[in-house]
Amino acid sequence: MAEEEKHAKTGDDPTVMQPHGREQQIKMEILDMIHSGESPFDIIYHVAKWLEKTSGEPGYAQYVENQIRSIYGLALEHVKPMQNELHEVEERLKRIEASYKNPAFTEEEHIRIGFAIERHKQNIERLKILIQKAEADHTKMIIEKN
Repeated sequence: MAEEEKHAKTGDDPTVMQPHGREQQIKMEILDMIHSGESPFDIIYHVAKWLEKTSGEPGYAQYVENQIRSIYGLALEHVKPMQNELHEVEERLKRIEASYKNPAFTEEEHIRIGFAIERHKQNIERLKILIQKAEADHTKMIIEKN
């Protein structure tokens, strides 16, 4: 019996057994994000989340996001990753300030929370300055074709 006939009878053709649906879905999502004009950094992060879920490797997407922020944001001074980080720091500050108002905390805990508030405010100012500098010093990110 020929190999093709064997696969046709048993239904175990390796090309049919491939999980085309999952890959097709992420391919379409990438194209949709490109057509929507989303940031390349957001697209990379989206793919990283998909890879994390598909591979069962928790924390991969967060690791990729941290690397994007460090390398492309702080080191290469691309604005978008720094803006994303600024937004997260501002949101964390709001939650910390809300906790500070909780009378259930001891005086010592309020002092520690107060330090966290001050550090977040300093980080926000630092990020704003870095973003302002990056906007003034750099042109927008462009993708060059090879």
